Amino acid sequence: MLTAPGRRAARMDRGLPAQWGAVLPTADPDAAARIRATLDAAGYGAERIDELIGADLTPLGHRAVPVVVRRTAGGSPLDTLVRLFQAGVAVPRAGVDAALGGGAATDVWARWGLLTLDGDSVRATVQLGCHGDLLVASDWGPATPSVSTPPDYVMGFSPSTLTLARLTVRRPSGSTLDLGTGSGLQALLAAAHSRHVVATDVNPRAVRMAAFNAALNGLHGVIETRQGDLFAPLAGGEVFDSIVSNPPFVVGPPTRHLFMSGGGGDGGICRTIVRAAPRRLAEGGWCQLLANWPVAADGDWRERMADWFEGSGCDVWVIRRERQPVDEYAALWIETERDDPGEYARRFDEWMRWYRARGVEAVDYGLVTMRRRGDAAPGRLRCDDVHGGWDEAGGAEVAAAFERHDWLERTGDAALLAARLRVAESVRLRRELLAVRGEWVEVAAQLHVGGAVGDGGGIDPHGELVVARCDGATPLRELLDDLAGALGTDLAGVAPAALQAVRRLVERGALLPEDARQAPPDR
Repeated sequence: MLTAPGRRAARMDRGLPAQWGAVLPTADPDAAARIRATLDAAGYGAERIDELIGADLTPLGHRAVPVVVRRTAGGSPLDTLVRLFQAGVAVPRAGVDAALGGGAATDVWARWGLLTLDGDSVRATVQLGCHGDLLVASDWGPATPSVSTPPDYVMGFSPSTLTLARLTVRRPSGSTLDLGTGSGLQALLAAAHSRHVVATDVNPRAVRMAAFNAALNGLHGVIETRQGDLFAPLAGGEVFDSIVSNPPFVVGPPTRHLFMSGGGGDGGICRTIVRAAPRRLAEGGWCQLLANWPVAADGDWRERMADWFEGSGCDVWVIRRERQPVDEYAALWIETERDDPGEYARRFDEWMRWYRARGVEAVDYGLVTMRRRGDAAPGRLRCDDVHGGWDEAGGAEVAAAFERHDWLERTGDAALLAARLRVAESVRLRRELLAVRGEWVEVAAQLHVGGAVGDGGGIDPHGELVVARCDGATPLRELLDDLAGALGTDLAGVAPAALQAVRRLVERGALLPEDARQAPPDR
């Protein structure tokens, strides 16, 4: 749902192979290590594949397959493996034998569940996507499943998968929970900064696939897979330093695909997760998930979020990325189950009745980040609309935003006046000019914060002067005294509005507290 740039997802639409679901790759660590060694020896990885077939071909869908086949005509082991595991085409047995080191090896890979043999032809049972140094197996199939796609289909990289991966706060963790792991990418990434990762999913196929991917990446001893619904597979007192989830968040009537349907008109599975997660978080622990939530005709989305997090004991940041009317939203998702126009029309009417019965007029998309407090305070709730400044941001900026909030919470107005603030190095002032009677006239000015979630916001000429002089050495009081003098008033006359504006600029990362004990990092 949320677009994000990322490494090649290798999602090229094609029909489901006849053998889909007959086997799954082995999760045996020794076998997976031998598979990985062969792939590495052939250069099967993001860098070499990019060199071989060029830029990301994902937007081409099924049209990318002949492109890849043409670009892998050299017959090298890497050519053969890319045809098998990225294009998904049948490859002559002789070429596969050569790539794997002999016919016996091909037979072994088939027994391990990676290949199917049909006379002199060989096909891969899974696709192998690359994300950095990681290799991730998932089921073959179209980028958006249809009614012919089995309910327990395990999807590879989706835009939402990559968005969550990029925005996840990554700090040393004793234990991390990947809730609804799918093919396991979030768990694999978490293993780089966690001593132990638990990956759960209600779909047994997903659990098996994630276990194979853990073994394929040498993380069998770090990642533990468990099958079950949401938090059910966890022990009674089990808590985590981090929880990540890319749940089945679609708001609408039930669908047949386990990875897709998010449930009821009150927020469904996403609300269930955020209500239960605090009990599974250690003090200072983080929970992040991509979420969809329904919007009523007469309701404010911030009020709905306040209900979700009441009594959570967490500081929460909800970033709303987009809103869609229910008819557009339904059209997007029903399309994944459409066989013919008549059936699509019937399903569309069903979805519209479902929304009307629940008073839902639109659906919001966004990211939820929760951090468990260590005191008895109820926790802060921040809800932001972010339409720009999203694709550059990462988890480090999400964490820094929480740190800036901490600083603002403990900094009263007197302390803020004494603070020495500096302009973040990534801040740029952008002006909008309009031609009026032969001259350019400024009509708006905005601060852009590079690498941040959202822009710095609009600013007036007086604010521009104050911000420009924030050098990390001059107390804010001195800057506002000068502003007051220029305006012919005193500090009391400018302080209320100025301090409110400064707090917003610190909140957005445009101004940073130079003298804070732990100043938020400048990206």
